[in-house]
Amino acid sequence: MPLPGFVRSGVSAWRQVAGNDTALEHWAKKRYLHYVSSQLRKDRGKTWVQWSGRRFVIVSESDDLPEPRRGIVLQGGCDLPSMFTVAPLIRQGIRGTVAIAKVTSGGAGRHRMDQIVQTLDPIPEVHTREVKEKLRLRQDYFEPLLFREEFAIPDQPQFGHFPQTVVVMSIATDLTRTAYAHEQYGFTVDPGGWWLNQSLERVLDDLSAVDWFRSNFRSVGKLSVEKFQESIALVVPELKERINSKVMIYNSLVIEPGNQTHNYQLIRNPHSARRRSFAIALAEASRALDFHIVDVDRVLKTEGVREQIDFAHFPVERMAPIGREAAAILRELEVA
Repeated sequence: MPLPGFVRSGVSAWRQVAGNDTALEHWAKKRYLHYVSSQLRKDRGKTWVQWSGRRFVIVSESDDLPEPRRGIVLQGGCDLPSMFTVAPLIRQGIRGTVAIAKVTSGGAGRHRMDQIVQTLDPIPEVHTREVKEKLRLRQDYFEPLLFREEFAIPDQPQFGHFPQTVVVMSIATDLTRTAYAHEQYGFTVDPGGWWLNQSLERVLDDLSAVDWFRSNFRSVGKLSVEKFQESIALVVPELKERINSKVMIYNSLVIEPGNQTHNYQLIRNPHSARRRSFAIALAEASRALDFHIVDVDRVLKTEGVREQIDFAHFPVERMAPIGREAAAILRELEVA
């Protein structure tokens, strides 16, 4: 999570006095992020009560969070928080309790469909221990978190556990992230967080870690359409069979807002063509595997995308229309 401006200013001032990347700085940052993630807001209406945090929202008919309890788990990156805008749309007439939560962390570097597949078969700890330490991966990086029957709200144990009634994923990670395979054991990682979550000076000072990575990993590039199709054909049935979860997947905006290219003669592999291929593959998989698509491409084009940063980062005001699309699907699934 990016730090607010006033926090970055404080960090800069501290570094001028104490130096970069001190143990105290790490401790303070960890405490600040924990504080932000644990903040809680409560709202109430005549027939509903709602709790909201940075990574979750819960809507219930009463304070005691009655049954039936349904859980909606978000697995992905920057586009999925639009699911939180579903909450105002399901409050009136809410029956029981619905929780929407992003329960995994670690940035975008663990959500490619093929990476989810590799968690289905346990990787011996002895093979991953050094990798997790060197790349500063979470201890649960290789665990099948998406296939658990229940989840808890991060840093909010008072709400108890919820079933994974619906799993919501996105193809944005599949479109953009590059993975690296271990030369000896074959498992893949995306070390993006390792590079991005620390200063450039620290990376350059630790060239031994760079050499270690080059010696132990090879790039397998971005996910191919064929590998995506193969992976999703494993993930969706497993979610249904293992934990009886319903599945919703965000597609992605095909066009690139602001891109004025009008002649592709010299552009070998335009990313817009890749996004279109994945959109088609996702539609075909939906028909074959019986899951729902949140049609982000259609919604954003209908609403207008002129001021959008890129295909994956849409403005806050565009989140509500996507939430309406998702809420309609949840009603069809009889979840909300």
